[in-house]
Amino acid sequence: MDNPARLLIADDEELYLLSTADLLRQEGYAVDCARSGPEAARLLQQNRYDLLIADIRMPGNPDMALIQGIPALNQGLPVILMTGYPTAQTAIQAVNLAVLAYLVKPLEFKDLLGHVGRGVAQRRMQQAIDESARRIQDWAGEMAQLATGYGTASANTAGVPVQQILGAMLGRMGEAVLNMKHLVDLSAGVDEAQRVCSIQHCPRLETYDRILQEGIEILEKTKGAFKSRHLEDLRHKMESAVGNQH
Repeated sequence: MDNPARLLIADDEELYLLSTADLLRQEGYAVDCARSGPEAARLLQQNRYDLLIADIRMPGNPDMALIQGIPALNQGLPVILMTGYPTAQTAIQAVNLAVLAYLVKPLEFKDLLGHVGRGVAQRRMQQAIDESARRIQDWAGEMAQLATGYGTASANTAGVPVQQILGAMLGRMGEAVLNMKHLVDLSAGVDEAQRVCSIQHCPRLETYDRILQEGIEILEKTKGAFKSRHLEDLRHKMESAVGNQH
């Protein structure tokens, strides 16, 4: 992998912990190890991970305290739970905590590897959505500021022609739109992540949709100030993209 995903494995069974970590490293992943709940929590606070693989019964993890604390330690982190002592109670807890997978030891490494791949893909997609939303939010704010000051300012801002400023903004917006297409293609190819997102109502996609709507509203409000076929075409494309999501 050019940019290897970083995993954290938390398990107090030393042999299983080290052998699993070595196998995952051979698959190209960067892997850290923890032998207790508190040690795993400390590593989660210090580093950014793409996935957590955690045993249920280990020191310092009463009532799945480590997983309960994930939202505060690393929001949105996919979690794979493993246990040699499956119970209905822990299985129900796993479902309520939106755990990616609940696996019973001993397990086949290829099965674990498949879940790891899907979890990492889901995490990467979430990160890409967050980055796209940030870009669109920045663009919308810049566009709103320009529209507000256009009536009182000269055609140049700090010596830079408005057309040039608009060009730079549209360039950033174009990057966000292309990234949005990439996300659609990516989600179509990650069936498991797509189903998880659908079940959880995917709040990141809802935020992304809201920000996109704000961009459309700004373009509509400023169409009288900025006469541009390119801006009109962009508004239509954004409206089409939002429409296709519903």
